[in-house]
Amino acid sequence: MYTYTAEQLTRYLEHIGYRGDARQLASQDPLGCLTSIQHHHMARVPFESLSLHYSRHRLLSLHPEDLFGKVVDRGRGGYCMEVNTLFAVVLRSLAFTLYSVGGRVNGPGGYKGWDHMVNIVTVDGRRYLVDVGFGSRGPLHPVPLEHGCEFPGLGQARGRLEYRRLEEHADPGQRAWVYSVREGEGRPWRTQYHFVETEFTAADFEVMNLRTMTAPQSFFVQNVMCMCTLLDDQEENPVGLLILHRDYIKRQVGDVSEIMERLESEQQRVDALKRYFGIVLSPEDQASIRGLASGLLTGPSGHA
Repeated sequence: MYTYTAEQLTRYLEHIGYRGDARQLASQDPLGCLTSIQHHHMARVPFESLSLHYSRHRLLSLHPEDLFGKVVDRGRGGYCMEVNTLFAVVLRSLAFTLYSVGGRVNGPGGYKGWDHMVNIVTVDGRRYLVDVGFGSRGPLHPVPLEHGCEFPGLGQARGRLEYRRLEEHADPGQRAWVYSVREGEGRPWRTQYHFVETEFTAADFEVMNLRTMTAPQSFFVQNVMCMCTLLDDQEENPVGLLILHRDYIKRQVGDVSEIMERLESEQQRVDALKRYFGIVLSPEDQASIRGLASGLLTGPSGHA
């Protein structure tokens, strides 16, 4: 299996602002190490779709070396298959035991096809869902694979894992892990995605990636988005989100959200990516969005 060199691993940990000896902590307190690295990763490596809008080729590589160059060398992020592939290689380089699986995101019309990737990490004989690439409703910490497990999100939000049959299953004996979110006490649980325990190979994700980055109906093809988590004053635990979506910047801390800025032009959006996320787009990349429906070339997009 692919791993990063010791020098690459050091550079990655410095990039995400991780303090301490991760190799030593991974052997002494593997769950604590895994949790801390996940928190720092999600605060520094954005969940974003920018390369599908601000590049001439609009193609995304899942090769670990390409991902390292994109994230560590160029300070970018990516969508689920990119950031979860990178994270899997980082964890494997730290001697964690894990494998990657496919999932289906739940949308207005029900579950879509295989379009999501998560990692299943084993720590002290216990398996955990680890997902650094789902967005504002994704799990913020490693989640034990236990039926009925509930866990905290931001503010009053909670997440839940269930191992159960889906309505779509023709075989009544089939089961899948279902991840749901509730925004507060008394609010309904809303299914976000489900995933299976069968290991997916790099070739499987290449097929999934091709459709996700090219299909006109893909959320990522349709939307310019970029988001990361916000950590507390000790820079340890996630307390909020910073989101760029289409034509606005939103900041959420706990249950409180506010629109920080409305974006009315491409230049304003490019400036916002640099100011809020530290992402600098080259003139060539900036120009490549011209002619796309996702561009803000003539004023506000009208989406909120």
